Parts: sequence; structure tokens; C-alpha cells
Amino acid sequence: MKKIIILVFVMFLFSCTSSSSEEVRRPAVAGAFYPGDEQGISETIEGFLDNVEKVDVKGEIVAIVVPHAGYVYSGQVAVYSFKQIQGRKINTVVLICNSHTAHFQGIAIDESDSWKTPLGIVKIDKRLADKLVNDGDVIEYDKNVHANDHTLEVQIPFLQTVLEGDFKIVPILFGNSYDDSYKELARLLAVNLGKNDLVVVSTDMSHYPGYEDANRIDVKLLEVIKEKDIFKLEKYIRRVMSLNIPGEQTLCCGIDGVKTAIEMSNILGAEFEILRYANSGDVPIGDKSRVVGYGALLMYIPSDLAQKGEAMIKDEYLNKDEKGKLLQIARASIIEAVTGKREEQPEVTEERLKENTGAFVTIKKHGQLRGCIGYIIAVKPLHETVKEVAKSAAINDHRFRPVSDEELKDIELEISALTPLKRITDVGEIEVGKHGIYMKRGFYSGILLPQVATEYGWDRQTFLEHTCMKAGLPKDAWKDESTEIYIYSAEVFNENDIK
Repeated sequence: MKKIIILVFVMFLFSCTSSSSEEVRRPAVAGAFYPGDEQGISETIEGFLDNVEKVDVKGEIVAIVVPHAGYVYSGQVAVYSFKQIQGRKINTVVLICNSHTAHFQGIAIDESDSWKTPLGIVKIDKRLADKLVNDGDVIEYDKNVHANDHTLEVQIPFLQTVLEGDFKIVPILFGNSYDDSYKELARLLAVNLGKNDLVVVSTDMSHYPGYEDANRIDVKLLEVIKEKDIFKLEKYIRRVMSLNIPGEQTLCCGIDGVKTAIEMSNILGAEFEILRYANSGDVPIGDKSRVVGYGALLMYIPSDLAQKGEAMIKDEYLNKDEKGKLLQIARASIIEAVTGKREEQPEVTEERLKENTGAFVTIKKHGQLRGCIGYIIAVKPLHETVKEVAKSAAINDHRFRPVSDEELKDIELEISALTPLKRITDVGEIEVGKHGIYMKRGFYSGILLPQVATEYGWDRQTFLEHTCMKAGLPKDAWKDESTEIYIYSAEVFNENDIK
């Protein structure tokens, strides 16, 4: 009998140890910002959803923007966004806001294993979280800043209600240092998120002007966000705050999440649609003398983007002068990066050079590759992209030592201006010599430029195999249905072409 008791105790001990190893982030604001019981949450959210219709979105929804106040104030506005994803099967939801309880540098991801609400447990996508932390210079794990913050927590019951099946989350908070960290996060998300993933940006709008002032200020703010211009957004916020409007304290408390979404929209070619605006003065218990504004938006990739990309770059998309200016910009950027001395850059007035376009800069020395780095997607205007990737190709390509002062006279430059990516399911669409290939499966990805296949005399299958290997995948991974294959075109030119 004693042995049985001891055995049962040991089994109990091991079971306790096993279960306690899972770190669960407990709800911090259940019963305050939203109902604290399953039935109360379900009835509240379903009641909101019954008042909203789905809109006809001509594209793929990749992100939504929602408020994060108490449900009684902002819940009806929030469901205008959540309604549009109702019934979808989502793998991972990335939740983003600025911290409301802590001040710190950079970006913090919660390192817990899961988050709990009265509707159940949602696991954290540790693979994606690790990828962002490992690849990001300003992204770290920090569970403490997430422990009491409500801005992401309040979104999870909505997701648990509207999404089909299980999903994982990656909770991300900015530390309110208001720098360019959002650019890094946007780039990493654009590259690593899949077709069945979603970004949720959590933000309220005006804090605490009168009802009429909030309506006027916030409606304009939504229009500025829709324009996808971060400079205009920052300028508008500064102008509003300089007006000393009575009660106005903060215009966009999740500003870095909004900037991340805008940066992603410019990378992916996505558009915003405004769904709803209201403020706390619109609810029966609201005080119109002092309100908080709430907006609901969605971000989607238009269905015709791929066709637009195919038509974007023709044989002479860039003329000789435009090519020459880009090559000047690239060389000046390289000299400046290598020598540390400021180089004069040519003025850019050409509209085509101001269009957001992906590009690669290839550096060769005596005909041999010396560095090559680029953006496969349209991160920023073409002239800025060329300037940035030329510098990186010279000093940050990990395959080579940095270019030295002595080598500057011997290097040759080549620029590839790219069309947007087009996903394909039939590899027969690939035209060797015309198309480059981008391959992605899970966290593995690789790209080869169109001219690579031509230079090595590859056929289509060999091109596919080498792209797989560049991505760190088996050479026949292109045959696997889980492997995403994208093609793009490029206009390629070098300094000899403009002489």
C-alpha cells in the first residue's frame, strides 16, 4: 500500500511539473474592459456582430486596425473590422500596439507560451516570435511589459469569436521611443507572414477633446492613414497637437503599429479601406465634453496587383538618363559607405524614380561577384532603395569582406529594378531570361535574379532547383504544394549601358 501511495505521489509530482512548465499569461483586464465570463463575452460580441454587414473587399485582407477601449465604448466600432474576417481560418495573428504601461527602447514580444481569456487558451507562435527576435536588431523578448497592458488582450476575445478553428498569436508592443523601429518590424513581417496570417493594429484616436473637435480631427486622420504616407501622418499629428485644442492629449496612441501597417502596405502594394468612425460620446453613457475616438480600417492587397506588376516594367521602363542617375546614386552611396566621406547625390526630379519599386544592386570586380543585396518588394521610392541597397552590397553582404578604398576604382555596378511579385501555381509560367524566382516555405526563402539563369545557361528546372537551394530547401522543394513560388520581371542595366 505504501508503494502505491509513493508511486501515485511521484506521478502527481511529475504531472504538476509538466503542466507548470507552460507559462500562461493570465487576463489582466477581464471583468473591467470586457465581461469576465464566457457567456457575457459571447453575448456581447455576438450582439455587436449582428449590427454589422460584411463589405465587398476586392482583394486579400492582410491587416485590420481596431480600437482598444472598454467594449461598452469601442466594441461596436471594433467589430466593423472583425466582421470582415469572420469565418476565416487564420494560422497566426500578429497583434501590435504601443505599450500603455511601460516605457522602454525598441520592440518587445511576450515570451509566454500562451495567453488566456475567459474564452480559452491561445498559444503564442514561438517559431515566428523567435524569427523576429533573432533577425531584428531592436526586437527583444520581454514578458513584463505585457503583463498588465490591455491594448492587445482586448482583441483576443474578438478573434476567438470570429475566427474558424485554432490560431496562434504574436503579441508585440513598441516602447514609445518613437524612432524608425517600425520599419524593421514591417520588413520582417512582410517577408515572414504567409497567406493565412493576419496583422491586428490596436489604437484609439483622439484623447480627450470635445465631441465635435474629435469628429473633425479623427475623420481627417483616417483619411491621412489611407494615403499611406508616414511623413504626412507625422506632419498632421504635429499640426493638430500644435493647435492646443482643449482636452486633446494624444491623437494616435498606437502610432507605431499604424506606421508598421502603412510601411507594410507600401511594401506589399496594399490599400486601406475605412469602415467606421465613432467616439465615446456616441454611446449612451458617453460624455460629449471629453471623448476618445475610435476607428476601424482594413488593409488588403488588391486582386489585380499581380496583373499590374506584369505590365509595370517594359523594355524601356527607365530611359537612359534615369538609369544613369540611379547608377550615380549607387556609386556615390558606396563611396560614402566605404570612405566615410559625404558624397554629393544628384537631385531626383523624375517621377519614375520616386515610385516605390524593389531593386537589387550588384557589385562586380573584374567580372566576379563582389556583393549583391536588394529588396524584392517595394519598400520605398526606387532612388532611395538603390541608395540603401548599394551601401549594403558594399559593406554588409556577409559572403564577402567589405569593399575597401583601394577597390573602388575597380568595381562595376549593375542595377535590377523589379516588378511586384506574382505568385504562381504553374511553373510553366516561368520564362527563363525574363523572370526571376522567389521561393518561400515556412521561414525559409531565397531569390535569384532573372540574369542569373541566363549567365549560367540554366533551363527552367535547373533554375527552380538552384532557387530552392538558395532558400535552404531540398532542390526538389519546388514540387511541394507547401512551397510558395513567386515570379517577377526586372530591368537590368550597368554602367556600360549608358556610355
